[in-house]
Amino acid sequence: MRKKRKGIIFMTLLSAVLFCVLLITISLSPLADIGANANQFGSSGMWISIGMVLVFYLFPLIIYLIGIDLIRFVLALFCCFGLMINSSIIVTVLVIAKFIDISYIYIAIITGLCLVAIIVNILWFFIAFRSPSAMDNPNQTVLP
Repeated sequence: MRKKRKGIIFMTLLSAVLFCVLLITISLSPLADIGANANQFGSSGMWISIGMVLVFYLFPLIIYLIGIDLIRFVLALFCCFGLMINSSIIVTVLVIAKFIDISYIYIAIITGLCLVAIIVNILWFFIAFRSPSAMDNPNQTVLP
């Protein structure tokens, strides 16, 4: 159980860091110049976005650390949002890249970060909701 708890904490923090890095990367790319509401690097909007992401990740994580295990389901809901957001960003970046001249390095970095975040969020589900293995359960016989 302790291993599972550490895994949930680590993967949640990793997902939060990846999302913040993604926001910073997008604000540094030419995508930040598209639209009036785009976050420019170092702007108050960028920092507010990062702050909101951290609150949405860390508040439920703190509740989980206190010992309320049911908060895993709230974290799972946020992981679902993360999967949808990262998938949407990939599609959006690829569509925008068809119409606007954006360096392939930006496209590769943003898409790569999104793909890593998607993998982390999927792994989070396996860690958070896996059943105990036979090695962890003393009532089961482990065959060689």
